[in-house]
Amino acid sequence: MSIEVLCRRVTDFGFTLFEEGFALYAKSHKIDNLSKTEKSLMWVQEHDSSLDSSLIIGNRISDYLSILQTQDYSYLMNDGGVIQIAFVYDGNCISRHRLLYYPCPFLIDPHEAYQTSDGAPLPLIDFITEQILDDPDKDVLLRSPIRFDYTPTMAADFHPASHLTINDPSCRIPVRSPLGFDTFVKFILENFYMEIWQNDKINQLLIPRQEKECLSVHDKQRAFLNWQYPA
Repeated sequence: MSIEVLCRRVTDFGFTLFEEGFALYAKSHKIDNLSKTEKSLMWVQEHDSSLDSSLIIGNRISDYLSILQTQDYSYLMNDGGVIQIAFVYDGNCISRHRLLYYPCPFLIDPHEAYQTSDGAPLPLIDFITEQILDDPDKDVLLRSPIRFDYTPTMAADFHPASHLTINDPSCRIPVRSPLGFDTFVKFILENFYMEIWQNDKINQLLIPRQEKECLSVHDKQRAFLNWQYPA
């Protein structure tokens, strides 16, 4: 699959989430030329910054709020969860990716209308800062971002080419291969949004495929994330 086809699929999938009432917002995605053979794919930004600087993610509430403020996401889900989709392709092959699910650190009712007292629409960032952060009785949920990175040029022992990071930046759990867009979204929906995953219109848009394994000998001696699709 070319990166141009993938770009249309990523954008269209988000718009379908929005149209079906599963997302508060979905961004268009763009392609930039990085070299003669490499191209990057990510969401259209509301500000000027590099791909790498937009993907520096921490575990603090301020990091989550910063993502909302800058709108650095592909999809903003109804419960406040954020999904980022960013790939670099060399020709028609994945050469790098950063795929992130950042759950909302607050309990947000997906069916709650984010409105002011007079009924006007209220952006989620304003709803949180005005109606949640000012309330000392509101609970903070201890949820970790989940990030899949593929950076084969940085592969080393305890830094697998493809890895899953949760809870702490030093955590790098080996992953059998880079993740395609469909595999990543399937993983997030199956584990965190079962209602969406069971929606036939959404489910049928995803056709996961097996990417080439990239586990090193060292990786295979550790617990790693594995899956197998039918041939």
